[in-house]
Amino acid sequence: MKKRKHLGQNGITLVEIIIVIAIMGILASTSVMMIGHLHYANTQKVVKTLDSSLSALQVKTMSKTGDYYMYVYKLDNGYYMRILPDNLSSFDDTKLTDDGTRLCNNTIKIRMDSSTGNEVTEKGAGGNYIKIAYTKTACFDTANTNVSAIYIDGVPAYTVKLVSDTGKHFIEK
Repeated sequence: MKKRKHLGQNGITLVEIIIVIAIMGILASTSVMMIGHLHYANTQKVVKTLDSSLSALQVKTMSKTGDYYMYVYKLDNGYYMRILPDNLSSFDDTKLTDDGTRLCNNTIKIRMDSSTGNEVTEKGAGGNYIKIAYTKTACFDTANTNVSAIYIDGVPAYTVKLVSDTGKHFIEK
C-alpha cells in the first residue's frame, strides 16, 4: 500500500480574507474622497476663470474701440465661455463653438441668476446662454447683459454677482 504525502494546504485562510477586505475598504474610501476633491477643484476652476474673464472683458471694452461681449454657453460635452465683438441676439452655433474656453464638463451646472433659475442649455434645448457686456464707463451694459448673477452649482455652490451700477463683480459661496 502506498502512503500519500501532504505537501501543504492549498487555500486561503480567514485571516487573509479579512486583510484583503480591509485593504479594499481603505482603497475605496480613499478614491471616494479623491473624487470629492476633484469636484471641488473643478468648481474652483470655473469660478476663477469667470472672475478673470469678467475683469479682462471690462478692461478690453474700456481700452479698445468697439464693444465686446462675454458668452457662457453649453454644448453637448460641457460649458464654454467666449469673448466676441459680436452682439448675438440668438444662439449662433457658428460662433459659440468648442473653440471657446472650456469651463467644465456636465457634472457642474451653470444657471442664470439663482439656484432655481434657468440652466444654461444647449442650442437644441432652446439654446439660452449668458451674455455680459460693459459700457465704456466700466459699468455693466444692462441692455446687453441678460443676468444679474451667475450661479455655479458645484461642490460647493458659488454665485458670481454682477453689480450693474459700479461694474464690479464678486463671488459668494
